[in-house]
Amino acid sequence: MLMQNARRIISFLILLSTPGLSAQDLRDPRFMEKAQAGFAHIFNMDYDIARQTFNTLGKDFPQHPAPPLYLASIHWLEEMIRRQDLSLNRFISPAYFSGKTDDVMPPQERASFFNNLRKCQELAEAILRRNPGHRDARYFLATSHGLRASFAITVDHRLREAFSKGNRAYSSTKKLIEEDPEYFDAYLTLGVYEYIVGSIPWYLKWMAFIIGAHGSKQEGMEHIKLASEKGQYVINESQLVLMVLNVREHRYAEALEIARHLNNKFPRSFLLALNHAQILRMSGRREQALAMLLEIEQRIEAGEPNFDKLPLQVFRYIFGVDLMSMGQLDAAEARFRKNISDPRTEMKEKVLSHLHLGRILDRKGRMNEAANEYRSVLSLQDYDGSHDQAKKLLRKYRQATKQHESNKSRR
Repeated sequence: MLMQNARRIISFLILLSTPGLSAQDLRDPRFMEKAQAGFAHIFNMDYDIARQTFNTLGKDFPQHPAPPLYLASIHWLEEMIRRQDLSLNRFISPAYFSGKTDDVMPPQERASFFNNLRKCQELAEAILRRNPGHRDARYFLATSHGLRASFAITVDHRLREAFSKGNRAYSSTKKLIEEDPEYFDAYLTLGVYEYIVGSIPWYLKWMAFIIGAHGSKQEGMEHIKLASEKGQYVINESQLVLMVLNVREHRYAEALEIARHLNNKFPRSFLLALNHAQILRMSGRREQALAMLLEIEQRIEAGEPNFDKLPLQVFRYIFGVDLMSMGQLDAAEARFRKNISDPRTEMKEKVLSHLHLGRILDRKGRMNEAANEYRSVLSLQDYDGSHDQAKKLLRKYRQATKQHESNKSRR
């Protein structure tokens, strides 16, 4: 299910805190006022407007390392959405941090991400050459390494590189916090890294140990919570991360409280609306979840700004799966059938709609019709193990048919 964000949702993880200008003061109030507006555009998924905001800030404050950092973050978020990786279901999967991917980011977008990240680092390092102890400049430099680590693990799925870059971010932010325990914005980067290290499979722990990575899920969540409560600039980002991690840890009441708050605060984001609906379902509030999902579907059909970024056919499939889990088989069947007959439906959603339609027909006792859907799956491209699932269900159908015929012959 698209969220997010949350998997992303790691998406907003290192949308870091401080902004400003000059080597003396990176928290210039003029910069902060405009940057906060840019952050709101990001959360509302108004990425073009956010990009314009930070491009303008980069021109107005050419020595500030923050604008290119935030521009890099936008490239990252857009790539996560393109992959449909801002999904609660994907992010809370145990294999998320270690799974492989064949997906490739468009070269021009990838180059822009790295160019902006490099510019941020160069500007921060220029300040540090004049003032080696400058905490805000050190913070931005650490944040750039943290963003690079998050990119490595979410886009490239390169664990070793993620640990290496993440360890630099972790070490730097930890030193900042040791010097100033009330530098609360730094706790977000610290907590995210600790949680990721604490979440990797046991058989990969040796790699984290070798490169000096340390952390636990509990420590990570405590630090992120501190940033969400006391941070000056990363409160929303920290809350989003905390929401996703609470879902991952099955703490649905805490996740739901955050989801409701963020959805109300940023109503133009379909990801936050979907998050809210999905957490309602996970927490057992199925009627409320159904009502919210129906509202989202209507907003997509109406072409409401930003909701029109989510293809209706993708949502139909997502909604159909949710309806099945809530026992609403007729409503789910209608959406899968619409996807199958809609020429705009991408092949992946078409194949998976055939598969789930077959399962619904099976549950309704219409086994012959279900078998036809499974055969349709096998005649199309394989997605997410759909062929194996269809073959298994067809074997079950044949066994049931054979048993039925055997029973008839005994009568």
